[in-house]
Amino acid sequence: MRKILIKLTPYLVAFIVINFIFYKTSGFYKQERKYIERIESAINAKSEVVFLGDSHVETIKRLDLSENIGNLAFGADGINEMYVKALTMLKYNENLKYVFIATEPQIFNSSLSSNSTFLNKYLLKINDSLNVYNKSKLNLITERIPLSNDSYLKFVLNKIYLNFKLDMGSDDREWAKLTDSERIEIASKTGKLDHSAIMKNKDYLETFKTLVRICKSNNITVIGVRFPVSKDYIEQCKREDIIKVDNFIKDLNLDMHLDYSNRIIDPEYFDDEDHLNKEGMEKLSDIIFKETNIKITN
Repeated sequence: MRKILIKLTPYLVAFIVINFIFYKTSGFYKQERKYIERIESAINAKSEVVFLGDSHVETIKRLDLSENIGNLAFGADGINEMYVKALTMLKYNENLKYVFIATEPQIFNSSLSSNSTFLNKYLLKINDSLNVYNKSKLNLITERIPLSNDSYLKFVLNKIYLNFKLDMGSDDREWAKLTDSERIEIASKTGKLDHSAIMKNKDYLETFKTLVRICKSNNITVIGVRFPVSKDYIEQCKREDIIKVDNFIKDLNLDMHLDYSNRIIDPEYFDDEDHLNKEGMEKLSDIIFKETNIKITN
C-alpha cells in the first residue's frame, strides 16, 4: 500500500498544481471573482433595489449607480441564476424592497448558463427547495476543483458564442456609424441565435414562477423589465413565441411590467444590436424614474 501511495504522489502533486494554476489564471475563475464581488457588494450595501437578468440588464453598470441599487445582472445569466440570487438577497439583505427581473423573450430560451458554478457558495447556505441545478452538497464542494467542474465546457462554448457575435460585428466603427444594411445583418443574425427554443424548458418556467412567488410572499415589489434592443434583433423572435412570453408574464401578476423593447430606437444610443451605451442608459434611467419613482443614479 505504501509503495502504491509513493508512486501516486507525483501524480497527486501534479493534479494539485495544475488545478491551482487553472484556478489562479483561468478566465473562468477571474469571472467568478467578479461575479461574487457584485453579489457581495449588494449584500454589504443592503441595497433596497436589485436588478436581475443577463447582459441586457447588466448595462446599468455604465451608470453612476446609487448606493441603494444592486446590480446583480450578469452576462449569460439565466432564470436559475436570477432565482438563486433572489434567494440569496432575501436571506442576507433585510432592506430589500424592490426586485427588477428581466422578462425579455431571450431570457426564456433553453440554453444553459456557465455561471451556475459561481453560485455554489450561496447554494450551500440558502434553502433552494427546487434544487435547480440538481447538485448534492458534495457536488457543490468538488466543483471548486477546476478539473472536476463541467461548467468549464459551458464557459468555453459561451466564449465561442461571444467571439462569434464579435466576428459578426467586427467593425471598429460605433454602432451608429454602420450603415442600415450592416446593422440589419448583424442584428438579424444575433437575434436568431438568441431567440431559439423560447418557452420550451418547463423547469425554467416553474423556477421563474417560484422566484416571483417567493419575492411577493416576502413583501418585495416585483417589477418586470425589458430593456431596449434594435428592431431587427427582436423581430427575429417568432410572433407566437412573444405571445407565449407575454401571456406567461401576464399570469404572474407582477406589481409592474415595463416593456421598453422599442422605447429607444435611435442607433446613437446603442453600443450594439442589443445593448444600450452610456447615453442610452442615462436616457432609460430617466424613463424608469418617471414611471416608478425609483432613482437609479446618484
